[in-house]
Amino acid sequence: MSPKRGDRVTVPPPSDEWDVRFGTSDAVRGWEELCRLALANTRRCFDTVRTDPRSQAQPERQHRLRGRRGTGRWKGRDLEQWEYAVTSGGRVAI
Repeated sequence: MSPKRGDRVTVPPPSDEWDVRFGTSDAVRGWEELCRLALANTRRCFDTVRTDPRSQAQPERQHRLRGRRGTGRWKGRDLEQWEYAVTSGGRVAI
């Protein structure tokens, strides 16, 4: 069965890691496309997001979005919005 919105991106995480889930059906398609085009970079993105989604170790790859995109609302809570650059044109919103 193909993944859909709200599904886990992969296997359940260990207790000290984040549970990464798809936010939209478009995210499912985009993730699969990134895996097809840049598997190693996509895996590094996944590992980083799962262990430290707000890491500032590689600001050219991972950073908080600016302006009104810097905050998103989820289940009534305002949360920081981050981005990970998998390729020069492929981004993952966190």
